[in-house]
Amino acid sequence: MGENVIYYGPPGTGKTYLLQEMMSDYIDYQVSDDQVRNAYISNTEEWILIAMIMLQNHGKMRPTEIQQKIDSLRLGTVINVISVLEEHNMDVSALGVTRTPPCVFFECEGGSWYVNRIRVQQGMPDFFDRFLSDSEVDKRYAFVTFHQSFSYEDFIEGIRPEYVEETNSIDYSPKPGIFKTLCAKASRHPEKEYAVFIDEINRGNISEIFGELISLIEVDKRQGMANELSATLPYSKESFVVPSNINLFGTMNSADRSVGAIDIALRRRFKFIPMVPDSSIIADELRMNGVDPTNVEGIDVIKLFDTMNSRIELLLDRNHLLGQALFMSVRTADDIVTVIREKAVPLLEEYFFSDLQKVQMVFNDLDEAGELRDNPIYKHSTLTVDGYFDYIGDYLLDDKKHYSVNPELNISSLLHVYGE
Repeated sequence: MGENVIYYGPPGTGKTYLLQEMMSDYIDYQVSDDQVRNAYISNTEEWILIAMIMLQNHGKMRPTEIQQKIDSLRLGTVINVISVLEEHNMDVSALGVTRTPPCVFFECEGGSWYVNRIRVQQGMPDFFDRFLSDSEVDKRYAFVTFHQSFSYEDFIEGIRPEYVEETNSIDYSPKPGIFKTLCAKASRHPEKEYAVFIDEINRGNISEIFGELISLIEVDKRQGMANELSATLPYSKESFVVPSNINLFGTMNSADRSVGAIDIALRRRFKFIPMVPDSSIIADELRMNGVDPTNVEGIDVIKLFDTMNSRIELLLDRNHLLGQALFMSVRTADDIVTVIREKAVPLLEEYFFSDLQKVQMVFNDLDEAGELRDNPIYKHSTLTVDGYFDYIGDYLLDDKKHYSVNPELNISSLLHVYGE
């Protein structure tokens, strides 16, 4: 049965990344045994062999099934499947088992294991081109990003002029949009699941894009359901019903000012699942890469991240917190400085554009007397009216503070964020 879900939260909390992970569940690779053998022979990496076997079986298998497949390939080598899966496991071991990059597998409920296609590509960028370039790929999904110019004609159907070379003419017949095209495919294959992934769903005009189909996407009004509902499309005049085997997944940035304008009809027809900043994800990612998240050259990244977000929530709200994605790739103190200077500060300047002193408060740059600490992250200087003008006439000008990132910020600048 289809479902409608929107994942919402501050920027950097992994919403789009989640959609990318979910897309992999809607890709079928036609992988032959010869491709599996050749991949292993050309590389001899055991994780590659197991990843290929899992992709051959839609990405999810039990270790015993993987072992049986390896045995049937007669590669002339003995491979301990469980050991390889654990060695390249994405989850941090509670028993201190050493992980070896790339970490691409994780265990699901019921004892099955899953291969993360995004992690595979991150670990070996040419993996799919190198080993699967000749494979037939069946993508059972459509991906789209909503924006102000995106319309019903793009999503459902509309008249889009198209040049026909054979007749040297323009075709003005109605053309199916992204959603209608995928629905047609889903109707032909009711045994499979299909999905539409909509990034930034709140940036589009929902009422205009979905039109009369806003009611048809409800789960109980899908094809074959008790309250099945159809509609006649305005351009093609076809009777249209949404298949029950198609899912709609969307993302929504809660820091975006357009969130409040979300159509109430959309709110009633989707499940909303929050995605909040989570420092444990940073900790797991850093540990998986051999970095202690509580001591990156003296910096406790977890305490730094949590402290800044607590202050942002006090000064603003939970919709404008910093996402964990900002700190996922840090490996050194210089990396943290770069993240603060190039990502955190610009974001905070946008959040507090009308009161930049609050940026200093997030970084704890002011002491008990309100004076700048030594070596702050976000410093200021005062622009005095008398210092720049000999004459101001009838203009009422006040002295202003000029704010900027400290070009000398370093480890000591970061330590005072969380009081050390």
